Amino acid sequence: MAVAQVPRNFKLLAELEKGEKGLGAGACSYGLEDPEDILMTHWRGTIWGPPHGNHENRIYELKMECGPNYPKEPPTIHFVNQINLPGVNQTDGKVDKNSVAILRDWTRIATELAKNPRPKEDPLSLETALIAIRKYMEEHKKLPQPPEGSKYAIYK
Repeated sequence: MAVAQVPRNFKLLAELEKGEKGLGAGACSYGLEDPEDILMTHWRGTIWGPPHGNHENRIYELKMECGPNYPKEPPTIHFVNQINLPGVNQTDGKVDKNSVAILRDWTRIATELAKNPRPKEDPLSLETALIAIRKYMEEHKKLPQPPEGSKYAIYK
């Protein structure tokens, strides 16, 4: 038996409400880049650097794009602030989806969720992507980092 799919905009509206009310994880925040973006495609996110490493006390800004096939396909995510992290393109800050488990497995999980009832907490969201990236940063917290506040050239 097929389960009804939540339309893209309904899901994004729910994510927007959660992000704006600050109901999610305290170490990450997110919202629309432009409040007039009626397609809810372009988002901004923030990750507070994990403690006890070279990311500590740093705030990282990210750009996220939810394409027309979101949530069946993962968002495209770019760091605005320069970061030395495996799987992040050093020219434009794009996160390679194969580097972060939730992004790599997103399509498979979405396919499984389409066949089965949704769990209480949605495992596929902008928030879960940001939390997974923060965890990935924590795994690489000893890598030397560019000067704080430096941005990729395309965002200067």
